[in-house]
Amino acid sequence: MTNPLVSVIIPNYNHAKFLKERIESVLNQTYKNFEIIILDDKSTDDSVGIIKQYADNNYVKHILINEKNSGSPFRQWLKGFELAKGELIWIAESDDSCENSFLYTLVSEFRQNKECVLAFCKSIKIDSGGEKIGEEGLGKSFHMNGTTFLKKHLCRQNYIANASSAIFKKSTLNFIDHSFTNYRGCGDWILWIEISNYGNISYCNTPLNYFRIHKANTTLEQAFSGKNEMEGVKVYRFMRAKKYIGYKEELRARISHIYSVKYGKQHLFYNPEERKNIVESWKENIIIKFVTWMIYIIQSNMNVQIIRR
Repeated sequence: MTNPLVSVIIPNYNHAKFLKERIESVLNQTYKNFEIIILDDKSTDDSVGIIKQYADNNYVKHILINEKNSGSPFRQWLKGFELAKGELIWIAESDDSCENSFLYTLVSEFRQNKECVLAFCKSIKIDSGGEKIGEEGLGKSFHMNGTTFLKKHLCRQNYIANASSAIFKKSTLNFIDHSFTNYRGCGDWILWIEISNYGNISYCNTPLNYFRIHKANTTLEQAFSGKNEMEGVKVYRFMRAKKYIGYKEELRARISHIYSVKYGKQHLFYNPEERKNIVESWKENIIIKFVTWMIYIIQSNMNVQIIRR
């Protein structure tokens, strides 16, 4: 992979205020081998007018304007995947931005590591006016086996919280189903989990991505409404069904989420009824799962003793 084409998917819904900055941040990349696919999900603001300004740009290969809202950003992603011709895909969310060196830096990860299937970088959190309000990252750069990354990071929470910070190999999509499109907020988490099973993950601790936090941000809305927590329960069911994690990892995660919702900062987000429903969802069958895990541990110890004898 010397100079791979990158398909840049820009899914938009009512982000007219940020859309021009997003598109320009892509066009200004120092790495120039890319195509742009712009998808609008029936915006009610001036997004379509802004998008049409780029219709004749040589880098813009597809513009799709929905006549009806899809109901899920991840269904829009799937449309972009089907149109993408690049070896690599970047989902450049329409309210985010980035440094001009973003693509060059992350594409280099794939050049240096043939087994790399996903590369992401540290993010700077910004508000609606572009002011820095925090950071999102993992401390230091690394190259890691994907299944190790899954068990060390993704089985706890979505450590690639902003899709705009990542690019991945399109070929991995041939091996995963479309279940991520059934989610409203956690579909990206499912996608990263699936992709991680097919190669190595690279992380660059340089802040190259700007993750915008604002009132109309889907991530923020999902978090404050408790919908992400409810979907998180489904994510763990998915990981267990696929045998990506064992009982131990699932129990640890469930207990952590229950504690966080009841006593951590998250409990301030929800009203008492929402908090109760979320906790009950995480507690579902937890006793049965604990007993099953203990039986597994006991049987494993017995087998070890028999072998020793």
